[in-house]
Amino acid sequence: MLNLRIDPWDPGYGSSVETEEPVETTTDVRLDIEGDRWGPIPGTRVPDDFCCAFIDGIRRVECRLFAERRGMDVPALAGAWATGVAWGTRPPRIEPVQVGRELIVGGGLDPEDITVEAGGLTLHYTGSSITDTSTTAPVMHLQYKMREAEARLAASLFAESRADLIVLDGPLHYVAANGPMVGFIKRQSRVYLPPDRGTLLQTLAPGERTPLFGLGLSEHGRERFSWYMRLARGRDIDGFMTGIVRCEVSAQVGAEAAAALASRVAGALPRYASERWHDPRAPQNLYPVGQLEALLRHRLGDHKLVRRAIERRLWRMSHA
Repeated sequence: MLNLRIDPWDPGYGSSVETEEPVETTTDVRLDIEGDRWGPIPGTRVPDDFCCAFIDGIRRVECRLFAERRGMDVPALAGAWATGVAWGTRPPRIEPVQVGRELIVGGGLDPEDITVEAGGLTLHYTGSSITDTSTTAPVMHLQYKMREAEARLAASLFAESRADLIVLDGPLHYVAANGPMVGFIKRQSRVYLPPDRGTLLQTLAPGERTPLFGLGLSEHGRERFSWYMRLARGRDIDGFMTGIVRCEVSAQVGAEAAAALASRVAGALPRYASERWHDPRAPQNLYPVGQLEALLRHRLGDHKLVRRAIERRLWRMSHA
């Protein structure tokens, strides 16, 4: 029998690794995708009815757990994720939204699904097993589940051709599409350009981009074309990377189509840049994405209420 025990610490005090994306391992960067010229490229103006679909997801650790069986004690967690689409239409709308709840156990121990009652709702947690026994592994698997759901959502939108541009908040680790789908990376964790090329970022005006550069095969088996662009200017006292984002597209689209798409992205996305008074991650956290995140957090429910429901359920299981 598998026994589940609560880790009494608040999940917010867990390892900082849990909030990070998988580390990019590729070092193969090509700088000649658009020829030898290296200078700012203005975005292409798009029509007012140009339809953007923004895909994002959030995940939350409800509570950290310990799983015990026959003297084996491994880390586990109960967590939830939510994904959705924010449409840059007039009026704006958000649909569809999907919520998933996971019971993840390390060490190869196989948990059964559990259900809990919270606020008059029945919440179902799907059990899954991972072999890793590190304390961060269950969190990274929850992140993987969320990214998988985002990829399925992106693939369905791409197949339906319902948008002129699909913007996936985050890198294209799990998605490959031969069309107008881009990864939008607002937090820069590493520098891809050599110093003599990277100085261009300081001079970019809003709506301008760098030439494309190629990123070789990563651990996820995806070759991509990427570029930096500026959404908006910062204040005089802000760092020069304020308003700079990196975008990427599957290399399957071809260099010429990728360059045209990059210019349309540079022309379209600045209109969605957030302002400092509205979002602490402004201007990189786009307005539709910020609204989508707020709705997704609401759909996950009250954290304290859900955690208490899980604790009650585990108490009953331990005294059955």
